[in-house]
Amino acid sequence: MTKKRSDFVVRLASTVVILPIVLVLLWAGGWWWTGSLVVLIGIGTWEFVHLLQRLGYQPSFFFAILLACLVLVSAQIGDPALLQPLFAAILIFSLAWHVFADRTETQIENWLLPLGGALYIGWTSGHMVSLRAFPQGAYRLFVTFGIVWIADSMAYFVGKQWGRRPMAPRLSPKKTWEGYAGGVIGGILGGMLLLGLGGLGWGHGALLGLLEAAITPLGDLGISMIKRQVGTKDTGSLIPGHGGALDRVDSQLIAVVLGFYYQLWIMGVALG
Repeated sequence: MTKKRSDFVVRLASTVVILPIVLVLLWAGGWWWTGSLVVLIGIGTWEFVHLLQRLGYQPSFFFAILLACLVLVSAQIGDPALLQPLFAAILIFSLAWHVFADRTETQIENWLLPLGGALYIGWTSGHMVSLRAFPQGAYRLFVTFGIVWIADSMAYFVGKQWGRRPMAPRLSPKKTWEGYAGGVIGGILGGMLLLGLGGLGWGHGALLGLLEAAITPLGDLGISMIKRQVGTKDTGSLIPGHGGALDRVDSQLIAVVLGFYYQLWIMGVALG
């Protein structure tokens, strides 16, 4: 078996094992879903801070992971004001730590870079909790994920067959504009199919699919930007054949933000 075929088998096996677990947790909702996200996002934040270490910084894992997880918990509670004192405490204590205990020449970067990454990862992923809380939330969140999966698959197929013009050669040499166009078409068709079959509107499906497919590649390119600067292929090795947690959720972090606000503002879904 060739290495390329072997890698595909490993990726497929991982997907077959993990996908049903994700769907069960998504369907269960509540703290089952939020708790699983806390674990996943905690690992993703750890990966991000580890990448900063490889760049020569000395950030704190503790404050970054705590901040990301608290943002997720606040989304589940539904009242961020309850956790505002804790957010303030993280900022103050992390500042004190680097003022008094950090003896490196990169104190500012050591303090702010991990908190910035944790806020991005935690805040965007918090929309996975908020979107799940909508009426028919499990299906709406599944649709949001599904559009990205379909768009990514179409982009890969079209790019592999007809891709000629690199989209971002410095960050991701294999991404092409032809593949991007294929992904947009796939997103539109996928959105129409998934929302239409669920009775949520074919037109909304097309527009949401267009928005997600057009914008979510930015999430993948953003993580690629970090990995390129570090000089690594993956953010981690959590999932065999797929890389780290951030490698798997990079596009979904933006997709859930788009999905949440589109359905809240354009479709007029009422918060529970």
